[in-house]
Amino acid sequence: MITFLGRRLLGGFITLALFVTALFFLVNVLIPGDWTSQFIMTGEARQALQESLGIDRPLGEQFWTWISSVATLDLGVSFGGAPVWTAVRQATATTLFVFVAATAISFPLGYWMGRALAWNERPWLTIPNTAIAVMLFTAFPPAIAFLAQRGITNVLSPQTFRTLTTLDDEIWAFEQGNRFSSRPTTVEGFDETLTPPQVLWRMLMITAVLVAVVLVLRLVVRALTGRRMTPGIVAAILAVGSIVGWRLSDFGDQAFDIASSMVILIGGLVLLTYGEILLVTEAAMFDTRDEDFILTARAKGLTERAIRDRHSARAALLPVLSRLVVSVPYFLTGLVILEYVFAVQGGLGNLIFFAINVQDTPLIVGAMVIVGVVTLVLRLALEVAIAALDPRVRLGSGETP
Repeated sequence: MITFLGRRLLGGFITLALFVTALFFLVNVLIPGDWTSQFIMTGEARQALQESLGIDRPLGEQFWTWISSVATLDLGVSFGGAPVWTAVRQATATTLFVFVAATAISFPLGYWMGRALAWNERPWLTIPNTAIAVMLFTAFPPAIAFLAQRGITNVLSPQTFRTLTTLDDEIWAFEQGNRFSSRPTTVEGFDETLTPPQVLWRMLMITAVLVAVVLVLRLVVRALTGRRMTPGIVAAILAVGSIVGWRLSDFGDQAFDIASSMVILIGGLVLLTYGEILLVTEAAMFDTRDEDFILTARAKGLTERAIRDRHSARAALLPVLSRLVVSVPYFLTGLVILEYVFAVQGGLGNLIFFAINVQDTPLIVGAMVIVGVVTLVLRLALEVAIAALDPRVRLGSGETP
């Protein structure tokens, strides 16, 4: 396993280095002008500002200066004066929270429904669910976003929509429309003041600890009873446990205010991901129905449910996870649109969009580096899962992990 991880980490690091290098030059070459282009000033004043920012130097020298700072885990300072890492860390909290919450809903639901449809357990659900899944899978993200926004405002009211997507002024005491640039609010039990991104990171930490506990519990249950906890049960435990953990924390009011203000955003991402997970699961399981290992399982006298869950569904899990990881950039694009339509500031997509608009190249490249690192980590986790789940995968030594 160590050799396997070492090879994957080395390959991923080389890929990330090439990606970062190409990205730096492409951003600086393809974006016309520079950050000073947005200001009306004389030639001498523009040149002085360029010199102070270091963007008057040759591109190769700029790259060497930037990559040297990245090697020390410093993403530099944006042209606006804020540390890039601070801005990216705050934005990543929002995007990661929405992505994790939406995946925790859409993956078990789509995976379960895909299994049922592939095995024809509920024929009366096949046609409508397949039609809905195809519609959601092929839907244009702006269409889903604007339809959801228009539906809520028409059925309820524009004021209700704003209430659903706005944080509580009494809890946060921040200026309207400045969601994640607010004055920090003091939370009882902490010696520091917490902003919405900091609360989000604490919520994610509670959920991460709970995930570790549930994984251990899953192993214990399997060892004692010989049965597996289904994805639906695991998702339900994580959902209930996270809610209880947030409520018991000293920032419970802030946590639930953030979570409630992102319900529509999470729901929109669920719609974008559910159809794809269902269709990929159904197709992958349908292709395995006549495979030799399925026929062998039937010959052994296993029940259809055991064959479906322990054999076919396990094989289908690999393409579903692969598709999920590959689709991360697409989901990020959808999140940009959803954040814009639902007026949710502070996401990573919105940050990149803002940085491109103002030609803040350090912020653009820094944010994309984080996206690359997250994609690399997800890809590594996927490859480990494939090696562990698929017995046909062999390492260099001829052993499975």
